[in-house]
Amino acid sequence: MSKTIKKVTVLLLVFIAAAAVYFFWPMRSGKETDIEYTAMQDATLPVVFPQMGEREMAPLFGHLEETVFTADRDSLLVLPEDRRLPLKITESGAVSGIRYEIRSMDLSRLVERTELSDWERADGSVTAKLPIQNLLEKGTEYQLAVCLSLSDGRNVWYYARIMESDNAHVEEMLALADEFSRKTLDYIEAQDLTMYMESSPNADNSTFGNVTLKCSFSQITWGSLNVERAGDVRMTLRELDGNLANIQLDYNVIRQENQETELFEVSENFTMRWAAQRVYMMDYKREMNQLFAGARSLFSGKRIIIGINDGRDLYSVSSADHRYTAFVVNRELWCYDGGDNLSTRVFSFGGADSGDLRENNKRHGIEILDVSESGQINFLVYGYMNRGNREGCTGVSMYRYDPEKNALDEQFFIPSTESYERLKEDLLRLTHKGQNGILYLMMDDAVYGIDLTSFEYVVVASGLTDDKFAVSADRSRFAWQEDTGVYDSRMLHVMDLDTGERAQIGDGKSKAYRILGFVGNDCIYGVGAPGDYVMSNKRVMGLFLESIEIVDKNMASAMHYEKEGYTIRDVKVDESRIHIYGVRDKSGGYYAPAVEDTLVCNAEAVKSRTDQIGWYASDTKGRVYFVQLTKDVAGSQKMKSTTPKKLSSDRAAVLELHSLKAAEAMEFYAYGRGRFLGKYVRFSDAVKASYESMGFVTDERNRMLWVRGNKVNSYNIRDIGAASRRLERYRAEFTGNRLLEDGNLMLDAAGCTLNQILYFVGKGMPVLVYTAEGSYSYLTGYDQGHVTIYNPDTGSAEKMEMEAAQNYLDGLGNDYVCCVVLN
Repeated sequence: MSKTIKKVTVLLLVFIAAAAVYFFWPMRSGKETDIEYTAMQDATLPVVFPQMGEREMAPLFGHLEETVFTADRDSLLVLPEDRRLPLKITESGAVSGIRYEIRSMDLSRLVERTELSDWERADGSVTAKLPIQNLLEKGTEYQLAVCLSLSDGRNVWYYARIMESDNAHVEEMLALADEFSRKTLDYIEAQDLTMYMESSPNADNSTFGNVTLKCSFSQITWGSLNVERAGDVRMTLRELDGNLANIQLDYNVIRQENQETELFEVSENFTMRWAAQRVYMMDYKREMNQLFAGARSLFSGKRIIIGINDGRDLYSVSSADHRYTAFVVNRELWCYDGGDNLSTRVFSFGGADSGDLRENNKRHGIEILDVSESGQINFLVYGYMNRGNREGCTGVSMYRYDPEKNALDEQFFIPSTESYERLKEDLLRLTHKGQNGILYLMMDDAVYGIDLTSFEYVVVASGLTDDKFAVSADRSRFAWQEDTGVYDSRMLHVMDLDTGERAQIGDGKSKAYRILGFVGNDCIYGVGAPGDYVMSNKRVMGLFLESIEIVDKNMASAMHYEKEGYTIRDVKVDESRIHIYGVRDKSGGYYAPAVEDTLVCNAEAVKSRTDQIGWYASDTKGRVYFVQLTKDVAGSQKMKSTTPKKLSSDRAAVLELHSLKAAEAMEFYAYGRGRFLGKYVRFSDAVKASYESMGFVTDERNRMLWVRGNKVNSYNIRDIGAASRRLERYRAEFTGNRLLEDGNLMLDAAGCTLNQILYFVGKGMPVLVYTAEGSYSYLTGYDQGHVTIYNPDTGSAEKMEMEAAQNYLDGLGNDYVCCVVLN
């Protein structure tokens, strides 16, 4: 009897499952009759304008998630003397409550939580002052979160950093940025700016898309463009560290050409340093991008004219038959159909024809996945969502554009706690839609595979740092190390992201392996003996390798490198060149003299997303960018243009991605010219990334570690015993970057240059430099021409000329350790 009941139960479950598939599967099948299309909703969230002195600063945009991004350092506000921070809130009819929170930058400590009891409402705006309490340490940054309660029940969060400072020169630097920008538009007034310029014959004066102080005076003053400002200038104080400030101005300019009005977005970034005599301009960069409006005149011959552009985010993807060419410009997705001579603005939050600040918020990007021969486009929109049903959220949405229906279908949305800049870095490293119907993407130190039919996902690899993985040039291959220490991996994995096939290298026992990178689509890795480390003063600096292997897409050997009598100490991959550094005597470890060998690989050329992007020189506009087509635009056939009239998001899955393991190694964040430049495991790599742009480096908790432009001219540590007490306490057991019990950081700064490392000495922190295994000295002072090196064994200090000291320390390997005092 029980067997019969079991059979009936099983049959019933099968029937229910089959019925579910029959009745509910069509909801995912994409039939138009099951899809409810609407227009994209207008932006609705209020905008907050903070005020510094008498100056209204750039707006803050609302977030529906209560979160703070570790890599988002957009706006810094210096509080007035009474600490009452003025705010103006637009679209205020929906505001029913205002409160705010202040936390330490690492978010570990709540400093203040206050709810406002009164504010003023007039002319569609709310004005309020945040009565910030006297609980802040001067010169220290804090995270401010303002929460607006709306009448529809939603809470909207606005984030900025705040600081109470004795620096009375912030307004002077803000005023100079405003004055400098304004004077560039007037050739006569601009003569005053020559004192800040550093014109160089080697500077690139071919483009108005990127202009620096090294450019010519004509380039700085817009040449013959004859532009004028249109609309307001939005000013943002990005950073303030002592007397150093980073300031950004964003605005639009217009010009007339052939009875047509051209509109351009302009962003100017200033790094300034105040001194007693005057304010010094440490760095300046102006970026200019013409807003593409899709006019018929921009389609000519085999070109789609984009115009002046900074060249950073401009790219295109075509269908296999080249009938459809999709391209991304100004955070918009466009597509040209050469068969029907049709131009389509596929996706845009706002565009040149929108005057709404919210719709033109720049903190999002678009990643094209593929373009089919039928014109269907799969693409991602990532970052902050300006409008629509995801307004105020940060994450990644996948869309599918169907040209037959002229409609957009949102496939899924992935909420993210990463900032736009972090999302952009991750997705540019790895986003690939495989031929197997799986979308592979990188987010937050992990790689995921998402089935585009069921919208289920798997974690391919997690806990990834820069030194544990590599991606091929066309993103179709991904290689990573087994989840162990970076120099202890007994196994590698190489995955073909088109087929999903995974190859394993190593048996997990006998050898140690290191991922070294890709040349084209060929994977490079090293093989060594487990535990055969490159050591320096108790720190593992690398793994000695016996050989280097290169395998092609079929995992067949393309090259084997092994040199008798030599052990490989280090390898660097530079496009098609592999630089190998070998030593005869391993006993010298990190300091053994190395012999360089270079391999030149004839890897198959890989298509780039910028292959169809070109430029030509214009007498007036300089470098003019265009998208290259394979066929002429039909001159006799009238150009048609359109934009999707329908959007469906109600069927989109919401995917909460969870990785198996977070990255264990400490990472450092590099910034420059108002942008996040990347995260690095080695502190010296982060410094190098930010150095040219007068940038800075923070730790994972958003605390400032190093600033290029704020090293004092001279400094001498008088009491070396007291200053080095922490270093001496932890030196013997130091094996790598480590947060101490008191919250300070033992920093491995190996690889930095002398000029870079002296920043810490200028802050009163001595720097330990290893002179041999187990031996060390301290850098304790410097001036413009000399460095003081203190020997703790003899108790004596030697003053060396700067150049001689750099040569001496280069010979020692630039092996530094510093105890960084954190706020």
